[in-house]
Amino acid sequence: MDKSGISRRSFLTGAAAISAALAGAGLTGCAPKVVGVAGGAAGAAGSGNGQTMGFDGTGAMPWLGEAPSISDSDVAETLDADVVVVGLGCAGVPATRAAAEAGAKVIAIEASAQLNSVASDMAVLGGETMAKWERGDGFLDKHMVVNMHMEEGSHHSSFDIISRYYDESGKALDWFVKGCPDMYIASETYEEVPEANRAHYLYPYFYPMLETYDYTKEDMPCYPTSVGFSSLATAMADNLQRAQEAGAEVRYNTKGVKLICADDGSIAGVYAQDTSAGKYLKINAKSVILATGDYLANEDMMKYFAPACVENGNQILSLDLDAQGNYTNVGDGHKMGVWAGAAVEQWHAPMIHHMGGGAGSDGRGVIGNNGYLWLNLHGKRFMNEDVPGQQLENQVELQPQRKAYQFFDSSWPEQLKYFPAAHGIACIYKDEALPDWTPSGLKINVRCPADIEAAVAEGRCLKADTIDELLAKIDGMNAQVAKESIERYNQLAKAGSDEDFGKSSQRMFALENGPFYAAECGVALTLANLGGLESDSDCHVYNTEREVISGLYAAGAPQGGRFNVQYPISLKGLSAGMCMVFGKIAGENAAAGK
Repeated sequence: MDKSGISRRSFLTGAAAISAALAGAGLTGCAPKVVGVAGGAAGAAGSGNGQTMGFDGTGAMPWLGEAPSISDSDVAETLDADVVVVGLGCAGVPATRAAAEAGAKVIAIEASAQLNSVASDMAVLGGETMAKWERGDGFLDKHMVVNMHMEEGSHHSSFDIISRYYDESGKALDWFVKGCPDMYIASETYEEVPEANRAHYLYPYFYPMLETYDYTKEDMPCYPTSVGFSSLATAMADNLQRAQEAGAEVRYNTKGVKLICADDGSIAGVYAQDTSAGKYLKINAKSVILATGDYLANEDMMKYFAPACVENGNQILSLDLDAQGNYTNVGDGHKMGVWAGAAVEQWHAPMIHHMGGGAGSDGRGVIGNNGYLWLNLHGKRFMNEDVPGQQLENQVELQPQRKAYQFFDSSWPEQLKYFPAAHGIACIYKDEALPDWTPSGLKINVRCPADIEAAVAEGRCLKADTIDELLAKIDGMNAQVAKESIERYNQLAKAGSDEDFGKSSQRMFALENGPFYAAECGVALTLANLGGLESDSDCHVYNTEREVISGLYAAGAPQGGRFNVQYPISLKGLSAGMCMVFGKIAGENAAAGK
């Protein structure tokens, strides 16, 4: 990856070689590696070593393994610091800068050869930067937003963590942006950005807001809170440069291995390892911040904490690689914390955004994850389709062969504007494609005729002049029942009332204007599995007695209390936004020793 980075949310055209493997799956990004987690729908009873998936009642954690035994004789170099940051991703970079600017002597280590940037969007509430788009302090009701997040996590999340995120995300973005002196800030979503600034700019999502979308009237709203970066990797590099200017030392190709525990149980530093030479490094420190990412690429951890993903055959999409091409998001921080006595939260949240059927090499579904008519292989409608991509995925997983088809007709150009202004939704029509320099995140919500034509030509979308001809092209579908389902749907659409599933009448579109289209929708890709060490809004880590482990902090994916059960969709870019906010908080608190 170059400095511009590659984003899970920005599936670049260079990944076309793997697009065949992704056909039918909804996804939001690309990576050098798309692999399956062992098990799959047919063999999900346990891992190859005979260990069961999930908690087995014994308290055993088969994913943990034994902590490495390291003595001073194994150490090639010893360093001293006030704060050690383990991991330089979306949380580790802000933590490094915040701690260094607070006056601490900081050493930051990263297993990869460069900082890791796997996102492009952030959800932010309030602040001076957001005020440029009339979304400053007080724009959204705090209780509405926080309670929606708690509901989406089945109230397993930490109210204090979610509430503090609401309170501090605006000023955290202001601080982060000030670390990027050369970054251009767009005045609206689809501004014609000056050519000199196109490689490095910040933009708002859905500003101005679509005239047909009112989040206050939605059952499952997507709040207008989000910003995107043309290159978050560049913005992070700028912030890391600010940290180094403040005195932080950065070491790449250096993996955190084991926390150093004092006799009283507090943390006194960390052992690290040179990933190429294998030499150990001992860093004595007053505080250690774990910002090591998630454990998506750790098969044993996925089987334990997310067995449904294994059983449903969800492949993983990961960009976190070291210089040797090995995954780095394998739960190292989680393991280090548990070896030091930390507790892991119980309820974890897979991030599986269904992007609609027939995703191409750019990661966009043919017509987004729009709530058109969806039918399963029995030919039956099975849900209110007017739900976000996370919930669409949940429903598809319940269908025969974990598969469904999404139907629309030639009237789609005038229909898009009635769909939600939300992640993965095609809600903006344009006659021509957006210019090549447009960030991939902004292309997700836009469709033009050439997009649909390309999907048909590439076999990602079926097309026919009549419904009968279209259904005949769908292998394995009960065409007679499907035709009856379509006729029933058309009746409901024309009546303006979905008596069967209760979908909003503004998104009920009869299939009656040929040509007609259908896109296959299988299970989507797992982009992350989010669950961490039990912690609080100050980023302290708790032991199994729920007492603070002195000197240990967690930010980003290793921080528990943020996401539970499933990834929420009301705030687009929430994970990256929380990484920034709590990375900053962890850095400040670790530097102050509080």
